[in-house]
Amino acid sequence: MLVAPLSAATLAVLYPEAPPPYKQVFDQIVDGIDERHADRLIRYPLETRYNPEQVLAQLDRDQVDMVITLGRRGYSLINDINGHYPFVSGALPLTPNGTLSGVSLITDPDNLFSQLNVLSPVTKRVFVLYTAKSRWMVELAKVSAKKKGLELWAYEVNTLSDAVRKYEEVLDNARNGSDAIWLPLDKVTANETVILPMLLREAWDRRLVMFSSKPSHVKRGALFSIYPNNQQSGERLAEMVKELFSGKTMPGVEPSRSLHLGVNLRTAVHLGMEYSPTLTRSFYRTFPQP
Repeated sequence: MLVAPLSAATLAVLYPEAPPPYKQVFDQIVDGIDERHADRLIRYPLETRYNPEQVLAQLDRDQVDMVITLGRRGYSLINDINGHYPFVSGALPLTPNGTLSGVSLITDPDNLFSQLNVLSPVTKRVFVLYTAKSRWMVELAKVSAKKKGLELWAYEVNTLSDAVRKYEEVLDNARNGSDAIWLPLDKVTANETVILPMLLREAWDRRLVMFSSKPSHVKRGALFSIYPNNQQSGERLAEMVKELFSGKTMPGVEPSRSLHLGVNLRTAVHLGMEYSPTLTRSFYRTFPQP
């Protein structure tokens, strides 16, 4: 099948029409896409209630060659888009399914472990609980941990009660002051109402490092997490959809490779950690905020 040269390719971006601060997030991603796509870029802001048939008809009229969807509103169109245009998705916690392509909001564990080595160099053993949905991320983490000289103790569970029991075992066996618990972006093993309060309390009392794949956990007391870099995500999405369009790659989901580090300095002091002014200035966000 013949395709248009990349220099002439028209790229459509479907994203939700959203109020601040969400609007800023999508604007930054689109700015990143625009930075990487030198040719025709058409923005399609989607209202809460939109007509999918009208959107698809407009894509045809605009002679679109490839599509990027952002957020759940754009993602809801992928079944209609699939087979008509090469497409990738972003601004969602995507998981691989064999056909989908995009940049997930879920942080690459390699970046988390790199920051762990900087912020808590004494830590050599990391515990993580996960469900089947997070298995792909833990498989990446196993490879990364080995490269970075970390022992990763990973346990798959199915239910919230299973997770509570296993965390109790982990806490009983964790070494105070040197071991760490990693909370993945998992609705069961990082449950906000049961698991998170329990681990925050126990990690504080036992002086265990706890870090999370969910940035909001830093404000609540986790030592660190990584925030999305929206501009960078947009740039990567533009590159990825061009690679699909040109037939250079197969579909696949990548984790976020942002380095926007958020650190809870109160937790760090409690754990006996001291960071240089230069390192502290490099943090994207710190808590508690002044």
